[in-house]
Amino acid sequence: MSARDYIGHIGRIPSSGLVDTYRGLVRETNFVRYALFVTYFPHLIAGPVLHHKEVMPQFADPRNSVLRSSNIAIGSSIFIIGLFKKMVVADSIAGYVVPAFTSFQPSLLVAWGATLGFTLQIYFDFSGYSDMAIGLSRLFGVRLPANFNSPYKAQNISEFWRRWHMSLSRFLHDYLYIPLGGNRKGPSRRYANLMATMVLGGIWHGAAWNFVAWGPLHGGYLAIHHAWLGLLHRIVGSAPSGIAERIAAHSLTLLAVIVGWVFFRATSLANAVDILRGMIGLNGVELPLRWKGPLGILADGLMALGAKFTPANGFPEGQLAWITLPFAICLLLPNSQQITRYYRPLFETDGQQCIHFDSHIKLTW
Repeated sequence: MSARDYIGHIGRIPSSGLVDTYRGLVRETNFVRYALFVTYFPHLIAGPVLHHKEVMPQFADPRNSVLRSSNIAIGSSIFIIGLFKKMVVADSIAGYVVPAFTSFQPSLLVAWGATLGFTLQIYFDFSGYSDMAIGLSRLFGVRLPANFNSPYKAQNISEFWRRWHMSLSRFLHDYLYIPLGGNRKGPSRRYANLMATMVLGGIWHGAAWNFVAWGPLHGGYLAIHHAWLGLLHRIVGSAPSGIAERIAAHSLTLLAVIVGWVFFRATSLANAVDILRGMIGLNGVELPLRWKGPLGILADGLMALGAKFTPANGFPEGQLAWITLPFAICLLLPNSQQITRYYRPLFETDGQQCIHFDSHIKLTW
């Protein structure tokens, strides 16, 4: 992380505290305590984004001034899980992602391999950092809020944002969506507020056109989802809930998120368009020559459709495993908070609001 990014993360923390003070929600006059809140090191790099009222009472609790073996055991366990995510999974996948996003006109397999790789890299990177922050903080007896809750298991885009970077979603809800009016002024204004919030959320990640595009894309996803839900409720009274519908909903949601990550990772809008062209085969289809024999007659059919089998097609050995195994972890295994839920790793709350559902999300594990 660059110095500019680090300063930017720190800057967002006191800004929320100043807004809460202006609203009368915080009455902090002790400079040392405020400085502790601003510079509390575990969460500065990638979150979770904290509220003043959540951590200051924990800092003041005399029980947290003493190291406890239970806190050390729980905190170390969560930290190690996060470290594994970051160092073993995310950093290993990165080597497969960078070449495709810096190449010209990647073919179908290369484009999909890089995009799926980044989909996994960004999750294991961000959630790994968050687990490390939660674990470090717990060493001192301080509980932080949840930040990721298996987002790739989401059945729709609203649920994805309830699970992805949850503390950021809450931050956008409290300091952007609600001040803009939320859903209190009708559906049209609600969609406009969602779009504005997501545009600003995209810019929050970086001042580049690809981030500017990523925000409205997700704003559009959310508007379409809410409009679809409204239509379903008017026609059939409720959303379908069968197994086939859930599989289709999960697949469509994951595909939408994956397409969005192309814009997030791309070095420019032109690079994003190039990757998307590759994903739909417009840059050609090149397959590894070693696949031709096992595919048998199917290989002849693919060549008739324009596919080429080449010795070096840009799809490295081992990339398939580094896509399949992490996806299995994301979709089939419990996350770190669920693994340690009996030890109450997160702070307790009545709920956490979300900018996309206007409801409360239970965070007690």
